[in-house]
Amino acid sequence: MKTPFARYMAMPTLVCAAVLGLWWGATAYAVPGGGGEALRAYPHKILFESYDEDNWEIFVMNADGSGRRNLTQTKKDHELYPQASPDGSRICFLADAETAGGTVRSVYYMEADGTGRRLVAEKARQPCWSPDGRRIAFVRQEFSKFRVADYVSKGLYMYDLDTGQTQAHPNDNIEHLYNLTWSADGRWIVATVHAGMGYGHANIAIEVDGMAVHNLGIPGCRPCLSADGKRITWSSNDHEIAIADIDFSGPVPKVSNVGTVYKHPELHLYHPDFSPDARYVTFSVGPGGRTAAKGPGTYTEVAEMVGVAGLWNVCLKRADGQGDLIDLTGDQTLSNKESEWLSVSAMGKDTQ
Repeated sequence: MKTPFARYMAMPTLVCAAVLGLWWGATAYAVPGGGGEALRAYPHKILFESYDEDNWEIFVMNADGSGRRNLTQTKKDHELYPQASPDGSRICFLADAETAGGTVRSVYYMEADGTGRRLVAEKARQPCWSPDGRRIAFVRQEFSKFRVADYVSKGLYMYDLDTGQTQAHPNDNIEHLYNLTWSADGRWIVATVHAGMGYGHANIAIEVDGMAVHNLGIPGCRPCLSADGKRITWSSNDHEIAIADIDFSGPVPKVSNVGTVYKHPELHLYHPDFSPDARYVTFSVGPGGRTAAKGPGTYTEVAEMVGVAGLWNVCLKRADGQGDLIDLTGDQTLSNKESEWLSVSAMGKDTQ
């Protein structure tokens, strides 16, 4: 049986947007999708940000969309952009706090069960974990006053969890990065650059301990590397999630065998993330374009940016592009975005 969201996606282009608006406001859908036995038995979980009762929170759910649970449960601050450590024991994230001077966006990390919140850096964004889980990379916002555009950043920094010290990357020309992802061998950080570093817009690889920067030669944005460092997925345009092989063994990272996970003629597809074994890719699906602020902690910008609330859901597809698209979040809240797989391993904490 198709969910309301799935029925919307199959509708003719001329009526789908209007129908989605009516459906979203009128329907309460508790446990959507249904991923079959394979997803019900799949041990790993999925994190995502959700705009719930006028507040951004970080939620966790099972791989089939069931068992949704709020990990942060705050009403004053807005938590967004969850990123799980490789062993699944910790989560780094963004938190927006409103002060007399305006919004302050900061990077934090916490235990996988939502406890033990610790500050990494204020006026910072776009964190990601090193493959050994001992460092968090992030960028600082470019201007003193907060701007919601995710590429308004300057520099690249590494926070050491053991010492609590932050070190700047040696290349001080780094700017306008977003969506950082760290390679499994620890040598490279892959990200999107927008109107900076001599690029108009590109997916690039930055040498962690050196000065090298390489254009990966793939259009689009918001890359994600698989846990084994052999595959990359990204939004090749507004309407397509792409996938390819990536080789970090040589002096220059190389991308090959580009394919498609999923595409849609009208809806926007963003924020792809690999499951720990790279069998599945989750991503955000919803109407795109410039979206108006809708409540506390939301902003007017294009729909895919962090802190912009739209009619979005987290969906899942097999990485090989086969099988049905599975809607995991349905229409429970205003906006469900930025999915991130949480590995449940012997080293990590289960969040049940």
